[in-house]
Amino acid sequence: MNLEELQLDCAIKQKKGLHFILASIIIWSTVLIIHLSSLPILTKNLFTFCSTAPLMPLAFLISKAIKVDFQNK
Repeated sequence: MNLEELQLDCAIKQKKGLHFILASIIIWSTVLIIHLSSLPILTKNLFTFCSTAPLMPLAFLISKAIKVDFQNK
């Protein structure tokens, strides 16, 4: 199996990273809600920083929900 076949196999098994795309949509929506609020700017910055932390766990949960191979073994 050459490199191109491996890349194609990974893209098919992981549905082209759909779980990360969906997780990032959720996180960016959270960031939008934070910045549309009337909180002080320092609080917004802190909440924005904290809202990016759950990217990997969220992507993992979404991958289980849509039945995607999270770790291509």
